[in-house]
Amino acid sequence: MTHRSSPLMMPSPHQRGHTLIELMIALVLGLVLVGSVFVVFMGSRMSFNTSDNLSRMQDSARIVFALMSREIREASGTGCGNGGRADNDIARRNRSVLNAAQSATPSWWSLMGTGIQGFDASQVTPAVAIGTAVGQRRSNTDALHLAGAYGAGFSVELHSGTTNQFKLNTTQSGLAANDVLIVCDYRQSTVFNASSVSGDRVAYAVGAGGRKNCGTALAYDTGVACPTGSYFYDPLISRLSRFGASAWYIGNGSSGRPSLFRVFLDGGPEEIAAGVTDMQITYLADGSTAYVDASAVTDWASVSSVRLTLSFESADAAVSTATTGDRRLTTATTSTIALRNRMP
Repeated sequence: MTHRSSPLMMPSPHQRGHTLIELMIALVLGLVLVGSVFVVFMGSRMSFNTSDNLSRMQDSARIVFALMSREIREASGTGCGNGGRADNDIARRNRSVLNAAQSATPSWWSLMGTGIQGFDASQVTPAVAIGTAVGQRRSNTDALHLAGAYGAGFSVELHSGTTNQFKLNTTQSGLAANDVLIVCDYRQSTVFNASSVSGDRVAYAVGAGGRKNCGTALAYDTGVACPTGSYFYDPLISRLSRFGASAWYIGNGSSGRPSLFRVFLDGGPEEIAAGVTDMQITYLADGSTAYVDASAVTDWASVSSVRLTLSFESADAAVSTATTGDRRLTTATTSTIALRNRMP
Protein backbone atom coordinates (compact mmCIF):
# COMPACT_ATOMS: atom_id res chain seq x y z
CA MET A 1 0.00 0.00 0.00
CA THR A 2 1.43 3.30 -1.06
CA HIS A 3 1.19 6.40 1.22
CA ARG A 4 1.35 9.81 -0.26
CA SER A 5 2.21 12.96 1.71
CA SER A 6 -0.47 15.52 1.94
CA PRO A 7 0.35 18.87 0.33
CA LEU A 8 -0.44 20.48 3.69
CA MET A 9 2.41 18.56 5.30
CA MET A 10 5.00 19.69 2.80
CA PRO A 11 7.40 22.44 4.10
CA SER A 12 7.01 25.70 2.26
CA PRO A 13 10.11 27.54 1.05
CA HIS A 14 8.79 30.61 2.92
CA GLN A 15 8.62 28.77 6.27
CA ARG A 16 12.29 28.09 6.65
CA GLY A 17 13.88 28.91 10.12
CA HIS A 18 16.75 31.36 10.73
CA THR A 19 20.21 30.08 10.42
CA LEU A 20 22.71 30.31 13.27
CA ILE A 21 24.64 33.01 11.44
CA GLU A 22 21.49 35.10 11.05
CA LEU A 23 20.71 34.75 14.74
CA MET A 24 24.24 35.83 15.71
CA ILE A 25 24.05 38.88 13.43
CA ALA A 26 20.69 39.88 14.95
CA LEU A 27 22.08 39.42 18.45
CA VAL A 28 25.11 41.59 17.66
CA LEU A 29 22.94 44.32 16.14
CA GLY A 30 20.71 44.26 19.21
CA LEU A 31 23.68 44.56 21.52
CA VAL A 32 25.02 47.48 19.48
CA LEU A 33 21.63 49.21 19.72
CA VAL A 34 21.36 48.65 23.49
CA GLY A 35 24.95 49.81 23.97
CA SER A 36 24.29 52.97 21.99
CA VAL A 37 21.22 53.74 24.08
CA PHE A 38 23.24 53.11 27.28
CA VAL A 39 26.05 55.41 26.14
CA VAL A 40 23.55 58.16 25.33
CA PHE A 41 21.85 57.65 28.70
CA MET A 42 25.12 57.79 30.64
CA GLY A 43 26.26 60.84 28.70
CA SER A 44 22.98 62.61 29.44
CA ARG A 45 23.22 61.64 33.11
CA MET A 46 26.80 62.91 33.32
CA SER A 47 25.81 66.15 31.60
CA PHE A 48 22.88 66.59 34.00
CA ASN A 49 25.05 65.95 37.07
CA THR A 50 27.68 68.39 35.84
CA SER A 51 25.09 71.09 35.09
CA ASP A 52 23.35 70.51 38.42
CA ASN A 53 26.59 70.79 40.40
CA LEU A 54 27.65 73.88 38.45
CA SER A 55 24.28 75.49 39.12
CA ARG A 56 24.56 74.80 42.85
CA MET A 57 28.09 76.25 42.90
CA GLN A 58 26.82 79.42 41.21
CA ASP A 59 23.95 79.70 43.69
CA SER A 60 26.38 79.35 46.60
CA ALA A 61 28.64 82.02 45.11
CA ARG A 62 25.74 84.46 44.72
CA ILE A 63 24.50 83.91 48.28
CA VAL A 64 27.95 84.06 49.87
CA PHE A 65 29.05 87.21 48.08
CA ALA A 66 25.71 88.90 48.80
CA LEU A 67 26.00 88.20 52.54
CA MET A 68 29.67 89.05 52.90
CA SER A 69 29.52 92.12 50.66
CA ARG A 70 26.69 93.61 52.72
CA GLU A 71 28.59 93.20 55.99
CA ILE A 72 31.85 94.48 54.52
CA ARG A 73 30.15 97.58 53.10
CA GLU A 74 28.57 98.35 56.48
CA ALA A 75 31.70 97.63 58.54
CA SER A 76 32.83 100.40 60.95
CA GLY A 77 29.51 102.24 60.65
CA THR A 78 28.02 103.68 63.82
CA GLY A 79 24.60 104.49 62.40
CA CYS A 80 25.47 108.19 62.21
CA GLY A 81 27.50 109.90 59.53
CA ASN A 82 31.12 109.65 60.58
CA GLY A 83 32.19 112.69 58.60
CA GLY A 84 33.80 110.55 55.93
CA ARG A 85 37.51 111.04 55.53
CA ALA A 86 37.25 114.63 56.85
CA ASP A 87 36.92 113.52 60.46
CA ASN A 88 37.73 109.86 60.79
CA ASP A 89 38.18 110.29 64.55
CA ILE A 90 34.39 110.28 64.92
CA ALA A 91 34.42 106.63 63.86
CA ARG A 92 37.20 105.98 66.38
CA ARG A 93 35.40 107.65 69.31
CA ASN A 94 33.49 104.57 70.38
CA ARG A 95 33.28 102.97 73.81
CA SER A 96 31.73 99.68 74.82
CA VAL A 97 30.20 99.36 78.27
CA LEU A 98 29.71 95.59 77.88
CA ASN A 99 31.37 93.54 80.59
CA ALA A 100 33.09 91.45 77.92
CA ALA A 101 34.90 94.59 76.75
CA GLN A 102 36.35 95.48 80.15
CA SER A 103 38.79 92.63 80.72
CA ALA A 104 42.51 92.93 80.08
CA THR A 105 41.90 91.05 76.83
CA PRO A 106 38.42 92.10 75.69
CA SER A 107 36.25 89.58 73.86
CA TRP A 108 36.67 90.11 70.12
CA TRP A 109 32.94 90.67 69.55
CA SER A 110 32.41 93.23 72.31
CA LEU A 111 34.23 96.15 70.69
CA MET A 112 33.74 98.29 67.64
CA GLY A 113 37.52 98.58 67.31
CA THR A 114 38.47 99.61 63.81
CA GLY A 115 35.38 97.96 62.33
CA ILE A 116 37.41 95.60 60.18
CA GLN A 117 40.44 93.37 60.72
CA GLY A 118 41.84 90.61 58.55
CA PHE A 119 43.93 87.58 59.38
CA ASP A 120 46.28 85.88 56.96
CA ALA A 121 46.57 82.11 56.77
CA SER A 122 49.40 82.17 59.29
CA GLN A 123 47.63 84.50 61.75
CA VAL A 124 45.36 83.27 64.54
CA THR A 125 41.96 84.88 65.06
CA PRO A 126 40.51 85.04 68.60
CA ALA A 127 37.08 84.15 67.27
CA VAL A 128 37.85 80.53 66.40
CA ALA A 129 40.75 78.13 66.69
CA ILE A 130 42.51 76.38 63.83
CA GLY A 131 41.89 72.64 64.00
CA THR A 132 40.29 69.56 62.49
CA ALA A 133 37.00 69.48 64.42
CA VAL A 134 33.74 70.49 62.78
CA GLY A 135 33.40 74.28 62.85
CA GLN A 136 37.08 74.95 63.47
CA ARG A 137 39.09 77.03 61.03
CA ARG A 138 41.06 75.23 58.34
CA SER A 139 44.75 75.99 58.03
CA ASN A 140 46.15 78.07 55.16
CA THR A 141 42.96 80.12 54.77
CA ASP A 142 42.32 83.78 55.59
CA ALA A 143 39.76 85.07 58.09
CA LEU A 144 37.93 88.38 58.53
CA HIS A 145 36.40 90.26 61.49
CA LEU A 146 33.73 92.92 60.90
CA ALA A 147 31.89 95.15 63.36
CA GLY A 148 29.43 98.01 63.21
CA ALA A 149 25.80 99.10 63.25
CA TYR A 150 23.34 96.81 61.49
CA GLY A 151 20.31 98.12 59.67
CA ALA A 152 18.90 101.61 59.31
CA GLY A 153 18.38 102.16 63.04
CA PHE A 154 15.95 104.50 64.77
CA SER A 155 15.88 108.15 65.69
CA VAL A 156 16.28 108.96 69.39
CA GLU A 157 13.60 111.36 70.59
CA LEU A 158 14.71 111.46 74.22
CA HIS A 159 17.67 110.29 76.29
CA SER A 160 17.28 110.25 80.05
CA GLY A 161 20.40 109.85 82.16
CA THR A 162 18.20 109.66 85.26
CA THR A 163 16.12 106.65 84.24
CA ASN A 164 18.82 105.32 81.90
CA GLN A 165 16.65 104.87 78.86
CA PHE A 166 16.13 106.05 75.30
CA LYS A 167 12.80 106.98 73.73
CA LEU A 168 12.66 106.01 70.06
CA ASN A 169 10.58 107.38 67.22
CA THR A 170 8.60 104.12 66.95
CA THR A 171 6.94 101.51 69.11
CA GLN A 172 7.61 98.82 66.47
CA SER A 173 11.40 98.67 66.60
CA GLY A 174 11.56 94.90 66.93
CA LEU A 175 14.28 95.26 69.58
CA ALA A 176 14.28 92.96 72.61
CA ALA A 177 15.90 92.70 76.00
CA ASN A 178 19.52 91.50 75.89
CA ASP A 179 20.08 92.87 72.37
CA VAL A 180 23.48 94.45 71.87
CA LEU A 181 22.93 97.98 70.57
CA ILE A 182 24.92 101.02 69.52
CA VAL A 183 23.83 104.63 69.99
CA CYS A 184 25.56 107.53 68.27
CA ASP A 185 25.53 111.21 67.47
CA TYR A 186 27.97 113.46 65.61
CA ARG A 187 30.53 113.31 68.46
CA GLN A 188 30.76 109.71 69.68
CA SER A 189 29.06 106.30 69.94
CA THR A 190 28.50 103.70 72.66
CA VAL A 191 27.96 99.94 72.50
CA PHE A 192 25.67 98.67 75.26
CA ASN A 193 23.16 96.00 76.24
CA ALA A 194 19.41 96.63 76.33
CA SER A 195 18.21 95.51 79.75
CA SER A 196 14.57 95.93 78.74
CA VAL A 197 12.46 97.12 75.80
CA SER A 198 8.90 98.32 76.19
CA GLY A 199 7.11 100.09 73.36
CA ASP A 200 9.28 102.98 72.29
CA ARG A 201 11.50 102.80 75.41
CA VAL A 202 14.88 101.06 75.53
CA ALA A 203 16.46 100.87 78.99
CA TYR A 204 20.01 99.95 80.00
CA ALA A 205 21.22 98.82 83.45
CA VAL A 206 24.19 97.25 85.17
CA GLY A 207 24.22 93.46 85.07
CA ALA A 208 26.40 90.37 85.38
CA GLY A 209 27.55 88.41 82.37
CA GLY A 210 29.59 89.19 79.29
CA ARG A 211 26.65 90.69 77.39
CA LYS A 212 25.54 92.87 80.31
CA ASN A 213 26.75 96.40 81.10
CA CYS A 214 29.56 97.27 83.48
CA GLY A 215 27.87 100.60 84.20
CA THR A 216 25.42 103.16 82.91
CA ALA A 217 27.84 106.00 82.14
CA LEU A 218 28.02 106.39 78.36
CA ALA A 219 30.79 108.95 77.95
CA TYR A 220 33.87 108.39 75.79
CA ASP A 221 36.26 108.07 78.73
CA THR A 222 39.84 107.08 78.13
CA GLY A 223 42.24 105.56 80.60
CA VAL A 224 39.52 103.73 82.53
CA ALA A 225 38.14 100.23 82.04
CA CYS A 226 34.46 101.15 82.37
CA PRO A 227 33.34 104.69 81.48
CA THR A 228 32.45 106.83 84.48
CA GLY A 229 31.53 110.13 82.87
CA SER A 230 27.93 110.86 81.95
CA TYR A 231 27.01 111.77 78.40
CA PHE A 232 23.74 113.04 77.01
CA TYR A 233 22.82 111.97 73.49
CA ASP A 234 21.03 114.88 71.87
CA PRO A 235 17.50 114.09 70.71
CA LEU A 236 16.74 114.11 66.97
CA ILE A 237 20.41 114.04 65.95
CA SER A 238 21.10 110.69 67.63
CA ARG A 239 20.38 107.24 66.29
CA LEU A 240 20.14 103.82 67.91
CA SER A 241 20.84 100.59 65.96
CA ARG A 242 21.60 96.97 66.49
CA PHE A 243 25.31 96.28 66.92
CA GLY A 244 26.92 93.34 65.23
CA ALA A 245 30.35 91.74 65.12
CA SER A 246 31.03 88.77 62.87
CA ALA A 247 33.97 86.54 62.02
CA TRP A 248 34.09 84.90 58.57
CA TYR A 249 36.37 81.94 57.87
CA ILE A 250 36.75 78.61 56.08
CA GLY A 251 36.06 75.75 58.47
CA ASN A 252 35.53 72.00 58.57
CA GLY A 253 31.98 71.34 57.44
CA SER A 254 29.54 68.79 58.79
CA SER A 255 30.01 66.74 55.61
CA GLY A 256 33.75 66.47 56.18
CA ARG A 257 34.45 68.91 53.34
CA PRO A 258 35.37 72.62 53.67
CA SER A 259 32.59 75.17 54.24
CA LEU A 260 32.25 78.90 54.81
CA PHE A 261 31.45 79.69 58.45
CA ARG A 262 30.34 82.78 60.35
CA VAL A 263 30.47 83.49 64.08
CA PHE A 264 28.16 86.32 65.19
CA LEU A 265 28.80 88.09 68.51
CA ASP A 266 29.22 85.48 71.27
CA GLY A 267 27.36 82.74 69.38
CA GLY A 268 28.74 79.51 67.96
CA PRO A 269 29.90 78.77 64.42
CA GLU A 270 27.23 78.86 61.70
CA GLU A 271 27.81 76.88 58.51
CA ILE A 272 26.81 79.36 55.83
CA ALA A 273 27.71 77.54 52.61
CA ALA A 274 29.20 74.13 51.91
CA GLY A 275 31.76 73.66 49.18
CA VAL A 276 33.73 76.86 49.83
CA THR A 277 37.29 75.57 49.97
CA ASP A 278 39.41 78.69 50.35
CA MET A 279 39.21 82.41 51.12
CA GLN A 280 41.98 84.86 50.25
CA ILE A 281 41.60 88.57 51.07
CA THR A 282 43.65 91.66 50.26
CA TYR A 283 43.08 95.23 51.45
CA LEU A 284 43.42 98.75 50.06
CA ALA A 285 44.32 101.61 52.41
CA ASP A 286 43.85 105.34 51.89
CA GLY A 287 46.58 106.85 49.80
CA SER A 288 47.64 103.51 48.35
CA THR A 289 47.05 102.02 44.92
CA ALA A 290 47.97 98.42 45.72
CA TYR A 291 45.99 95.78 47.58
CA VAL A 292 48.05 94.04 50.26
CA ASP A 293 47.73 91.06 52.58
CA ALA A 294 46.49 91.49 56.15
CA SER A 295 50.01 91.16 57.53
CA ALA A 296 51.04 94.27 55.58
CA VAL A 297 48.23 96.51 56.89
CA THR A 298 49.55 98.97 59.49
CA ASP A 299 46.32 100.86 60.27
CA TRP A 300 43.01 99.03 59.90
CA ALA A 301 41.11 102.30 60.34
CA SER A 302 42.55 103.42 57.00
CA VAL A 303 41.30 100.41 55.01
CA SER A 304 38.72 101.56 52.48
CA SER A 305 38.29 98.55 50.19
CA VAL A 306 38.50 94.76 50.30
CA ARG A 307 39.28 92.33 47.48
CA LEU A 308 37.72 88.98 48.27
CA THR A 309 38.54 85.74 46.42
CA LEU A 310 36.58 82.59 47.22
CA SER A 311 37.20 79.11 45.83
CA PHE A 312 34.31 76.68 45.36
CA GLU A 313 34.02 72.95 44.69
CA SER A 314 31.08 70.82 43.56
CA ALA A 315 29.13 68.77 46.07
CA ASP A 316 29.55 65.58 44.01
CA ALA A 317 32.74 63.89 42.86
CA ALA A 318 33.35 62.45 39.38
CA VAL A 319 31.50 65.23 37.57
CA SER A 320 34.41 66.95 35.84
CA THR A 321 36.56 65.95 32.88
CA ALA A 322 39.69 65.73 35.04
CA THR A 323 41.54 62.45 34.94
CA THR A 324 43.06 62.63 38.44
CA GLY A 325 41.80 63.28 41.97
CA ASP A 326 38.14 63.07 42.93
CA ARG A 327 37.12 64.92 39.74
CA ARG A 328 35.08 67.63 41.45
CA LEU A 329 34.26 70.85 39.63
CA THR A 330 36.23 73.82 40.97
CA THR A 331 36.13 77.55 40.39
CA ALA A 332 37.35 80.77 42.01
CA THR A 333 35.51 84.09 42.03
CA THR A 334 36.78 87.54 43.03
CA SER A 335 34.85 90.62 44.11
CA THR A 336 36.04 94.06 45.21
CA ILE A 337 33.95 95.74 47.91
CA ALA A 338 34.28 99.30 49.20
CA LEU A 339 33.56 100.17 52.83
CA ARG A 340 30.68 102.61 52.57
CA ASN A 341 31.55 104.33 55.84
CA ARG A 342 35.12 104.99 54.70
CA MET A 343 34.25 106.68 51.44
CA PRO A 344 34.85 110.48 51.05
